[in-house]
Amino acid sequence: MKKVILTTISILFMTISYAQTNFKWDKIDSIAKNKNELYSLTKMFIGETWKSAQNVIQNDDKEGGAILVKGLSVQSLYYQMNDHKWTFSYTVKFLFKDNKYRVVIEDVYCQSARVAQYEWPHMPVADTYPTEKGLKTTGVNEERYLEIMTSLKKELQSIVDSYENYLKKENSNSNNGDW
Repeated sequence: MKKVILTTISILFMTISYAQTNFKWDKIDSIAKNKNELYSLTKMFIGETWKSAQNVIQNDDKEGGAILVKGLSVQSLYYQMNDHKWTFSYTVKFLFKDNKYRVVIEDVYCQSARVAQYEWPHMPVADTYPTEKGLKTTGVNEERYLEIMTSLKKELQSIVDSYENYLKKENSNSNNGDW
């Protein structure tokens, strides 16, 4: 009986510690690094991941253990002899304290959509094709919509995965060696 309870609790903990639902990611993990090390590594990760770290950082609170980043993802799809581009905005919260970090990606929405010089419908962000108004709402058929959402989801998931790998790299603060 104790074994069943412990298994249930561990499964529940794993579900809580990493959840991704409908374009919201929430990853919590433990790591053998103190708050200052995590802050420094997070700043380095942001600088290496986004082209202009100073432009994307909206809040930087070393003492509180939080950095807030606003990012953009441009998804493009070529069809009907035109390059269609959708720009999605998202927020990434990096939270850290001694021996623990959390990364949350949320507030994902379509900020703009263009085909050549024309404005295109700003598509809703979801795991499923909007069935009510479909083409009128998204500007694309279901197959193209799901292709764009899958690409966006992979890009956002790669932020979480890359951050986790970056923090867990061996000797990540001593990459410079004996310079």
